[in-house]
Amino acid sequence: MFLTPEEKISYLRKKYNITQNELSSTEIKRQFIGMIEIGKRSLTKNTAEIISKNFNEILKKRKVEEKITVSYLLETKEEQALKRLYQILENPNVRNDIEIEICFLELKDLKRKEFSFLLGEFYFDLKEIKLSKKYFEIALYLYKSLEKIEILLYLTRIYYYLNQFKKTVDLIENHVFSFIKNPTDNNLKILYNYGYSLYKIDKIEKSVEILKKLSKLCEIEDLNFKIQNILAVIYYLKLNKYKQAIKIYQNIFTNSTQENQLVIYGNYLEMWLSLKKEIKIEKVIEDVQTFLKNYQTSPDHLFKIYILIGKSYITLNLEKEAYIYYIKALNILDNKLTQIENKYEILLEILNLQSLQEEEIDVIIKNFFILFKEKQDYKIAIKFIKKIKSETKKLQILEKLN
Repeated sequence: MFLTPEEKISYLRKKYNITQNELSSTEIKRQFIGMIEIGKRSLTKNTAEIISKNFNEILKKRKVEEKITVSYLLETKEEQALKRLYQILENPNVRNDIEIEICFLELKDLKRKEFSFLLGEFYFDLKEIKLSKKYFEIALYLYKSLEKIEILLYLTRIYYYLNQFKKTVDLIENHVFSFIKNPTDNNLKILYNYGYSLYKIDKIEKSVEILKKLSKLCEIEDLNFKIQNILAVIYYLKLNKYKQAIKIYQNIFTNSTQENQLVIYGNYLEMWLSLKKEIKIEKVIEDVQTFLKNYQTSPDHLFKIYILIGKSYITLNLEKEAYIYYIKALNILDNKLTQIENKYEILLEILNLQSLQEEEIDVIIKNFFILFKEKQDYKIAIKFIKKIKSETKKLQILEKLN
């Protein structure tokens, strides 16, 4: 993709059908041009100036408008790669992942160190989480420990999206004391991700300890909400202290942002599904539905809320309503953060509904093929086909898969 200064001479000669003899002059011999092309001589600035002049004289005689500049001839492969990477970072519409990888591999260690972080950010902003993870993990290797705290912050977010909570714990464990001693905004956010990950891998006591310490240190409003929220989740989900959880939510609801209020509504739904008591679920569902008419949340959060409403309706034996919300969840546009496996799981769950009509099954099959186009998982396809009761529809699905 990129050429060394020496390789450009041969490339340009072939492009314009110019021989070494034609390119030579009293200032530069044919043999010397040959030695440059095979790498036995380097292209210096003086030599580049002579070759550039000779190229341009030939092109002018042939009435070719292009000009060969000295800067073009002397530009190294790394400089070309850097220029192209900057163009891509400034304009994601020209992005090509293979090209980015080729450019990245052309960089020397110092620039690779800088660009591993920039590319991690680039893909994170595009919600290409797995590619973002790749470059941030390279950055983690290239930077010294704690040299660039933002790498740890991004990686703990990425591991959250990928459900790789043990990785966050392993990544942060040795730095906890340092972060508590120096409670900057980024350090506190990383500690929250660490405390949350401890909860997700069932290290509950340690999680509560970290979160309570954080609660005393934290003055960031949104982060403090997250700390209180996850403490409430642990109280009702792991410690059976649901009254304490409800008390926390009642204390923080009024002063929370709309997005955080929606989080609380979601947790009320989750709490009710877990406990089947203490919460008037019909009122919560009604409040959430009203709330969503006037507020737009992120696609992945909306997916979770719809699924929780669907599950609640199933528990209330309202299958028609459950079906509607499950399908609404699957049809959310631009939902790149929800894992495809989770969408497949919901699709299989819909087929457990007893009251499905033929047209509803057709909609489910249509959604299956949308997911299958995104990720061809034949094991799930087999499970899906087995759950279809109609033999005719089973055959139709098999024919389409073939």
